[in-house]
Amino acid sequence: MARFLTQRNTILLVAAVTLWRLYLSASLQLHPDEAYYWLWSHHLDASYFDHPPMVAYVIWLGTLFSQAELWVRVAGPLFVVAMSALMWRLALQLFKSVPIAAGSVMLFNAYPLTMLGMIVMTPDVPVLMFWSLSVYIFWQIIQSQKPWLWYALGASFGLALLSKYTAILMIPCFFIYLLFTDERKWLITRYPYLSVAVGLAVFSPVIFWNLKHEGMSFLFQLKNGLSAEPIDLNKVGEYVAGQLLISGPVAWFVGVWAAFAGLVRRDKATFFLICTAAPVILFFGFTSLRKVANPNWPLFAYFAFSLLVTHYCLEGRSKWRRSLWSAALATSLFLSLVATMQARFGIIPLARFSEELAAADFTNAFYGWRELGAELKLHADQQPVVTPSHQLSAEIIYYTGGSVPAQTAARSRPSQFVLWGQSQDPDRTRGFSVWTEADHLGPDGSYFPSLSSSRLFQTYRDGRVVRRYHIFEGDRRTPGDLKSNGQAPQGVAPPPADAASKTQ
Repeated sequence: MARFLTQRNTILLVAAVTLWRLYLSASLQLHPDEAYYWLWSHHLDASYFDHPPMVAYVIWLGTLFSQAELWVRVAGPLFVVAMSALMWRLALQLFKSVPIAAGSVMLFNAYPLTMLGMIVMTPDVPVLMFWSLSVYIFWQIIQSQKPWLWYALGASFGLALLSKYTAILMIPCFFIYLLFTDERKWLITRYPYLSVAVGLAVFSPVIFWNLKHEGMSFLFQLKNGLSAEPIDLNKVGEYVAGQLLISGPVAWFVGVWAAFAGLVRRDKATFFLICTAAPVILFFGFTSLRKVANPNWPLFAYFAFSLLVTHYCLEGRSKWRRSLWSAALATSLFLSLVATMQARFGIIPLARFSEELAAADFTNAFYGWRELGAELKLHADQQPVVTPSHQLSAEIIYYTGGSVPAQTAARSRPSQFVLWGQSQDPDRTRGFSVWTEADHLGPDGSYFPSLSSSRLFQTYRDGRVVRRYHIFEGDRRTPGDLKSNGQAPQGVAPPPADAASKTQ
């Protein structure tokens, strides 16, 4: 195995999967979440209703010269390359072993969460990057004992917070490590606290934005992540199943066992990895007692997790452990290839088993939006469109190049459209309404025109219908009819004319 786990082979594998990610980035239509965040990049702000702003800044940088799907997503594959380099250096510092460094990087690149997850441009992409950078810098502090590195850690922590609020978990992770090792001496110095202060200073624009907007972004995420639903152990089971899928079942179970074994051994390097991975996974497991935690929520724990798994498997001469690492890599890579091949080529004939199974295929989210955009450009060009979904409205704006000014209805799920709509004219009632059969149309289903009066437009994937759109043209409800809780229908100004008028 030592002949396989070399720097050369690691570079070849990372290069191969990076090219595959770039190909997928260029060939798949934008996921609804991505379209929504892309729209943010055309309305740069200090923060947004749903999340802090980093994802918008990253997309803005990537799309300076082109708005094509590849450039919306280009940061994701590049970030994985950067994290691979950080992981290589960190593994060599921790364990002084090229095979462990190579194995860690290979496993990290094989995960479904990095193979497919890092091409879908969401806040998870930058938070994983800056969390990984922070873990790396923290170990440099431990290794070098240089106080000034605490300021670099603070800046990286702030960038992680600008990416996603859950990066706040970095504080307890690092505190646990300091408290239970001889590095606790740092706790009686000013540097850890100044580091947190630097991070909060970097994050301060989001704080001020929330103060200006009555804390709406903080409150939305607290309500979304910490539900008051009854305790249900089945939700914990769903959470664990999600972790098995995003990392691979063998890797996940080996990692859990390695964490327990590492706590018994208490060597400094292993304990460092446990502290920067396990608390995150456990925290979201605890919250899933009341509400299912999405599989991607603890995603940033898997940087250290990869090192933990690989070190456990490859540290000695045990053939059994080495075979476990091989099985972990093989299963994770298999899941990743199946997921990405299904997304691009539909290799699994799900419709042969059942239409319900085919309709539930999560990769359908990458199809049908460009066709809807083309249809609306033919019939609704320059006319306002109202939808029940911020994601559907964003897809329409992206795939019509901004020529169709999509809005969200007043009773839709609150989103950034509510804030943008405050400066829009709500009195234009002539136009189009668009919704899908999966959309929730309100408590009485009547704030859009009736289904019977709409025209049906279907989009296809490999000859099979993946989505049915209801399109109604005419006089929509008046602003008074659409009001809900005193709000008028909300809209968004279209981005620049060249924003998304393209086909690939």
